[in-house]
Amino acid sequence: MKVIAVAGRSGAGKTTLIRRLIAELRRRGWSAAVVKHCGSGFNLGGKDKDSSLYFRAGAEAVTLTGPKGTANLRLLSRRMKDRDLADAHLLADFVFIEGGRIGPDIPAIEVIGTNPKDRVPLRNRDRWIVVSRLPVDSSKPVFSPTQASEITDLIIAGTAKDQIRAGDTARENHFRAHDPAVRTVLEKSVVGIAGAGGLGSQVAIALARAGIGTLIIADFDRIEASNLNRQQYFAEQIGRPKVEALIENLGRIPSGTRVVARKVRITPDNVARLFGQAEILVEAFDRADQKQMLIETWMTRFPDRPIIAASGLSGYGANNRIRERRIGLLTLIGDEESEPKPGISPMAPRVGVVASMQANRVIEYLMKTRRASC
Repeated sequence: MKVIAVAGRSGAGKTTLIRRLIAELRRRGWSAAVVKHCGSGFNLGGKDKDSSLYFRAGAEAVTLTGPKGTANLRLLSRRMKDRDLADAHLLADFVFIEGGRIGPDIPAIEVIGTNPKDRVPLRNRDRWIVVSRLPVDSSKPVFSPTQASEITDLIIAGTAKDQIRAGDTARENHFRAHDPAVRTVLEKSVVGIAGAGGLGSQVAIALARAGIGTLIIADFDRIEASNLNRQQYFAEQIGRPKVEALIENLGRIPSGTRVVARKVRITPDNVARLFGQAEILVEAFDRADQKQMLIETWMTRFPDRPIIAASGLSGYGANNRIRERRIGLLTLIGDEESEPKPGISPMAPRVGVVASMQANRVIEYLMKTRRASC
């Protein structure tokens, strides 16, 4: 997400410019959101509209939905900083903050109206681009309001450079405490994860944080509210495909892990096609019959590649009963007894313990086999 301020006096043309930039960005495949400062206040549709009535009654949030889309409204009692406001739009590629006064350290597009001398207070180091209808002297790039395409070129070019610099710095900081030899091995590895639920989502996050080079993740399911008690998703992601949301969440980890996500039901006929490039496979299914199918298919098609499976992780407590058992290249982790049933459901602590043990076993295997082959 790139945050850009659009600063200027009232009537200078800020809204018109932002609309043109959003349209141009969308035409090129980018998404955008807007945070607008309202100096004289604002209303949520008029005092007699239902949304306003709900807020006056004490509601903290109101969601409006209809045939053309859905809007979430939240009324806060305090004024938030520009950066915090922009963070509410993490899913957008670009967030424009429109106003006369903008917080510091945000690259700003200054929009100048009919009087070139009537300008907003803006630090020169924050001023990035100047947009003016009339000629103006500036050490920054100057465009006319109609040059939305040229301004967009500069925005995208500047963003790419920022992302490269930020990505490289964040990645190096992420791995600062890593053993370089371990990092080198892991970033060359390819690991498959069958299932993106409680086990799969947590295994994926653990391996991405560790620095695995490529994760291949397959799952056909969508996120439900009941998943949130143990799976690595959030309320705003309910209804979305799990693999799609997991890519999004993994993308916030600056390890550089490449994620190949496939929204498909895993069957004996497609296991080899889905995970053929993986050196090792993590079984992360819920049902016993699915687990058996995957283990048998994998061991038949790839008898020389390990599979890390889970068996028995429902309920809570009994840490000493969770164990690892190896049968050739098959590793089983869990208590091998507790299965989901009324009164004994999977819970985050035990699911997390087993998922972490699976991820740890993956790394142990990769370090032993790759170092041995060097």
